Amino acid sequence: MISSRSLARFLRNQRGLGVSTSSASRRFQSAWVNLARADADSNLSSSSKIDVEKQFTDEQVQKLLSQLTGMELQDKVFRPRRTAIQQRAHYALMTDERLDKTMERMEDEARRFLQPVPLKEPRSEKFEVLARDEEIASFDHSKFVFTDITFDATDQDRTVVVREIDGTLRTATPEEHDRMNRVYYEKAHRPVNAPAVFSDTWLKNALDRGEHEFVMDWACWYYEPDDPAFVKLSRSVFDHTVDSGHFDALYSTRHFGILAFYLALNGGIPPLLNWFGGRGKLAESARLVQLQKALNPNWRVAVSQKDSDRKILEDFLRQNERLKQKVPLLIEYLTTGQTVADLKSAEEREREEDLDSRRTTVTSATVGSTSGPLGSMATEYKVHVRKEDKPAEKSENPRKRGGARTKWQKRPDKKDE
Repeated sequence: MISSRSLARFLRNQRGLGVSTSSASRRFQSAWVNLARADADSNLSSSSKIDVEKQFTDEQVQKLLSQLTGMELQDKVFRPRRTAIQQRAHYALMTDERLDKTMERMEDEARRFLQPVPLKEPRSEKFEVLARDEEIASFDHSKFVFTDITFDATDQDRTVVVREIDGTLRTATPEEHDRMNRVYYEKAHRPVNAPAVFSDTWLKNALDRGEHEFVMDWACWYYEPDDPAFVKLSRSVFDHTVDSGHFDALYSTRHFGILAFYLALNGGIPPLLNWFGGRGKLAESARLVQLQKALNPNWRVAVSQKDSDRKILEDFLRQNERLKQKVPLLIEYLTTGQTVADLKSAEEREREEDLDSRRTTVTSATVGSTSGPLGSMATEYKVHVRKEDKPAEKSENPRKRGGARTKWQKRPDKKDE
């Protein structure tokens, strides 16, 4: 049986046990690899060990992710947001030189806002048994949780142990460890138990409304990057984004880089390629192909850094004939130069012309033809136009008929009466 003094010594010496154990243990397969979404030619199913954290922090990969994220200053980064403190709008008259300097400063600020969230492997959910004391089994009906609340202990290296009902003393799981941190060290908008929006039913409702950025921002504040629940939630949000094609919800946010990395890692870039192509973003499409090649060196696609963006995409489509049906918008833009907006405007223009052609004046000559209101029924029925001999009788003037005076009638003079 471990005494209180031994437990205190254990807490001092083994602080950070959960972190060191998780970092030392390497998984055979990364938690960010989704074989169900992986492409057949990405060679992920046969890979041995993938150090995703090392790949994500690579300088070339970070540069590609920054180029893929985009920077929409007015519509996304600095758009009006709901805040607890009301702020007054500021207007200023500037010269062209000062305006250019202000825009450069805003772009630098936007790059800081758009820094991607750290991508980490989840901590191991396995625990370590420290002691088995059968003599105190069934001492209580509840578990006892011991938390190190030393002043210099951080949320990451704080040690938490749990005494089970059967007398077993073990280390805490990641969920128990983080829950104890939230109990002893409260923060605004970080309750002890996970918010309902992170559960499946409410999460789907939020994503259907396009609240992807809201969910991910709250998850980054609530969870640690290496929390298994955060990794699972991020994959769910990314899978829903790909299946619905709603990439606009995360584009030009700090979460778009991880989404692109997740797709390139699993060889599932065609949906995002198609989205980029539909908006005429050839540079981003080429960077996405280069990203997948950087993460999967054994990928059977030759990509040269010296080639132009169009050449990279044309070579990609030529070497992947089976993927052409998944990127129709990209092929349309490479062939005709038309984007989704151009196609929609063309469809609206054709629809208006079709409506104008149907708007014909009904006359005695067209009433019995197929261009008239009967359409194709005019060939099945005989239409006779009959003109009335007598004109319709005009209605009598209400002033002559007498009766109640309307508000527009002139009030009679007293002299006439």
